[in-house]
Amino acid sequence: MKVKELTKDLYYVGVVDHALKVFDVAILTKYGTSYNSYLLKTKDGAVVFEGSKEKTEEEYLENISSLCPFKDIKYVFVTHTEPDHSGAIKALLGKNPDITVVASQGALINLGKIVRIDFKKHVAKDGETFEFGGYHFRFVSGLLLHWPDVMFTYIEEKKALVSCDAFGCHYAFDGILLSKLTDEEGYRDAFEYYYEKIMGPFPAFAKAAANRVLALDLDFILTGHGPVIDTRIGERVREYLRLPEKFFPSAVKDKVTIIYGSAYGYTRDLANRIAEGLKAGGKDVVLMELDALNYGTVRGEAIRALFTSEMTLLGSPTIGGDAIGLFYDILSAVPATIGTGRKASAFGDYGWSGEAVPNLTCRLKQLHFAVKDGLRINFALDGEGEKALAAYISSLLS
Repeated sequence: MKVKELTKDLYYVGVVDHALKVFDVAILTKYGTSYNSYLLKTKDGAVVFEGSKEKTEEEYLENISSLCPFKDIKYVFVTHTEPDHSGAIKALLGKNPDITVVASQGALINLGKIVRIDFKKHVAKDGETFEFGGYHFRFVSGLLLHWPDVMFTYIEEKKALVSCDAFGCHYAFDGILLSKLTDEEGYRDAFEYYYEKIMGPFPAFAKAAANRVLALDLDFILTGHGPVIDTRIGERVREYLRLPEKFFPSAVKDKVTIIYGSAYGYTRDLANRIAEGLKAGGKDVVLMELDALNYGTVRGEAIRALFTSEMTLLGSPTIGGDAIGLFYDILSAVPATIGTGRKASAFGDYGWSGEAVPNLTCRLKQLHFAVKDGLRINFALDGEGEKALAAYISSLLS
């Protein structure tokens, strides 16, 4: 049981999980994690902040009941409804159906679909202040960090921000407080990895939220995962201004990366001809050829190119009615938000039916790239193919 008084009447009641190795199927948690929740005692009753994962509900409820009877809990503030934070709320409401849930409108809708029971509710709106028990709770938008339902709560009298996933990380620590942690290297590793995987796809929102938080007078950031931030608060928040460029760098003007694979040389010839035309048009062109042998070495570079290039061109022959599978692996590593503001297109040769280009075009559009019409050539270039190639290059330069 991990109950800790953070400051007078404000307690940590979360659950620390050292055993967890994988989170949300694809995220490694080599340092474990925690499901952080908090309880504030007031003169008019208790307030709980956040739920916990459903499988941890027994410990979660035990921690709460060690501090006060369930009947004394008046409100539960829900910052974000992903089930690792909301899964145990149904059990809490089962202990006291008179608890009012305070959350954004979107979070209340989500929670209703998670718990599938009726409950009392109060809509938290950005900029508004909710008063209870001698405390003022100010709501601060955490939009798209990393869901559209996120609403931070600033407890004015405690100078504490309930931030859920923002500014946290998957790091199990029994000492609870960051000021007690000595493994700085492991914590930084976990913090940056968490940002990259969870917050990184929304860099503009991360920066906006960080600037809002920096304007607050803070003694604590009550995170949803990892140590409670009670030291170097500004440093941790400013990481959200620095890390976007590390993991999701801005596109370089006029940089074009051509990533291609070629079975018999036809697509390679197209890639080289396109590169020559774009260079003549003033573009800075990088050519990158993929095959099964070199892929393990160049995969990371290819993925990064999609972030750093103003335009990315994918060249693939049609093999077995589709593009080379390596391209889909690369695109699977690209968040759906990153294509915005960047250009892309596909090209390639084919022998029979030529599905590679339209299939890659479809995926690029799904990633929100500004997609130029692709180029398909049946085997080698002829007179008509030369005209199509020239028109294609011209379209890329326009």
